Amino acid sequence: MLDKFLNRLKEKLHNITSFDGVMRAVLFLIPFIAIVLKCIMFQGYVVNKDPYSFNFSLGLDSAKPFINYYYAFILVILSFSLLFKGKGRVIYLFIIDIIATALILLDLGYFRGFLTMPSALLLTQTANLDNMGGTISSMFSSTDFLLIIDFIILGLFVFFTRKSYSKVKRRAPISFLLIFISSIVFLAYVPFNLHILKNEDVKNGYIFSNYDPTNTARYFSPIGYHIFDIYNVYKDSMPYELTEEDTTKINEFFEQKENLPDNEYAGMLEGKNLLVIQVESLESFIIDKEVNGQKITPVLNELVNTGLYFPNIYEQVNEGTSSDSDLMINTSMFPLRRGSTFFRYPSAKYNSLPNLLEEMNYDTIAIHPDKGSFWNYVNGLKGIGFNKFVDYYSFDVDEEIGLGISDESYFRQVVPMLKELQEPFYAFTVTLTSHGPFDLPEEKRVLNLEDELDKNELGGYFESIKYTDTQIGKFLEQLDAEGLLDNTVVVIEGDHTGVHKYYNSSIEKLSNKEDWYLDNGNHTIPFIIWSKDMAQSKTFETIGGQVDIMPTLLYLMGVDNDKYLNTALGRNLLNTNKSFAVLTNLDVVGENLTDEEKELYKSIVELSDKMIRADNAILKR
Repeated sequence: MLDKFLNRLKEKLHNITSFDGVMRAVLFLIPFIAIVLKCIMFQGYVVNKDPYSFNFSLGLDSAKPFINYYYAFILVILSFSLLFKGKGRVIYLFIIDIIATALILLDLGYFRGFLTMPSALLLTQTANLDNMGGTISSMFSSTDFLLIIDFIILGLFVFFTRKSYSKVKRRAPISFLLIFISSIVFLAYVPFNLHILKNEDVKNGYIFSNYDPTNTARYFSPIGYHIFDIYNVYKDSMPYELTEEDTTKINEFFEQKENLPDNEYAGMLEGKNLLVIQVESLESFIIDKEVNGQKITPVLNELVNTGLYFPNIYEQVNEGTSSDSDLMINTSMFPLRRGSTFFRYPSAKYNSLPNLLEEMNYDTIAIHPDKGSFWNYVNGLKGIGFNKFVDYYSFDVDEEIGLGISDESYFRQVVPMLKELQEPFYAFTVTLTSHGPFDLPEEKRVLNLEDELDKNELGGYFESIKYTDTQIGKFLEQLDAEGLLDNTVVVIEGDHTGVHKYYNSSIEKLSNKEDWYLDNGNHTIPFIIWSKDMAQSKTFETIGGQVDIMPTLLYLMGVDNDKYLNTALGRNLLNTNKSFAVLTNLDVVGENLTDEEKELYKSIVELSDKMIRADNAILKR
């Protein structure tokens, strides 16, 4: 048996040293080297300040300490080509190269949009691609074509050397085993030492304990990241039971919550209708700003000046983007760490804003301009507790801009829907026109911006927000004419940041830019509370997050604190001595926090994930 193996090995070595053998080796090496280079190129984009600009040296510096892991993961995938013969091997290598390139392009576009890596869970969310062509195309750069040059090289090589392998009748199982096993052994060495031998001092052990998607892609290449991601998605799909440690941390979090005496805001708007307008991509920086001597948000400015205003609300959305905002302001729970909560757990039960108001005989409705399948809104919002859900199919789509029905048409048709509700009511509405890439039609643009700014995404953002602000003004006028504003609280908040979230590098290229155009690092959305008869107006500089919106509204609406204090993960911003927010990347921004408090607040983001996965265990408290 051993002699037979050695003879086969000698034969393989002889074949490799022959001209045809060399050509077959080169055939294997071209996609191997190409995919390694593409992984380095990917790092050259993502570690650059501008992810649309390519810097190979930065990418190489980022990848170099971990390049052996890149080799190993790619060799594992390519080694299976040796189990094919002749044309089958060529086809396999082409297919793997195409798949790897498509994944890297997907990763690159997704990173530019969300500054993180996409999960395999996106495959369950293909309904979200509807009408997204313009937004998706804006996520790619003219230099991305570099990622497909190797197909030309590989194609030409195959054409001119086809005789070297096209007639090969035998597979190469020994070569496959040598490459596959050696790569697996290399990859398994560290986790084997960590988890089996309990050797925590093993070199590079930290990279196998890191679950940040971007870092995982840096350590193991995008190919390795996707392999880990598939495993983690499978692991996270299993039913979760809270551990004793989880329960202890949850109790610790709620025990440290403030228990302050009520102030003048308690129940100030009790009994009124509640109308929430969630504005697409609305950022705080644009409120009360002018361009060319024109106010961009005159309607919102007036509401700010006559209502309650929180300019420092940090976005906390994760992979569910806009749907995560729907979740947070209605449940005061953080979204899942992987995938969209509405897709993965649409039937999860919450001590939610609509449920609590329904206990006070409120009629509740969610009115979306999107199709119900988009982000699985129809099931997610019904799961949250809304009695009624209205989507795209209930509207006369007489005018479309960008992703769908225009804000003007949408608001005009929402008015009669609100008139049909039994009072008091809670209506959750959402705008759409100010979605990226902010390409409002020319006939809708009114700011007369200079050419460079007008063609830039920032100019498009100014025009889009100006348009939406105008439509909100018309909407409120229509509601007032119908008598619906006399007993209604109007709340306006942004679903997430917009132009700075997706197009900051484009803004920085402007030759004539004002300081306020630039990203100040505070990724905040406005939170405005207004009613016609509000006795006082005030701007609160308190730092908060989207999870704080629900308890703040419940306090104003007169809901007993005891009904939500021990289930809401956010806090009432109208009655607090704390000023902080936990971001999606687990950074904590705020003032006068101890290290212990920061760790506790960071932990609750991940515990929220576990509570939702454990059939929303927060309701069992």
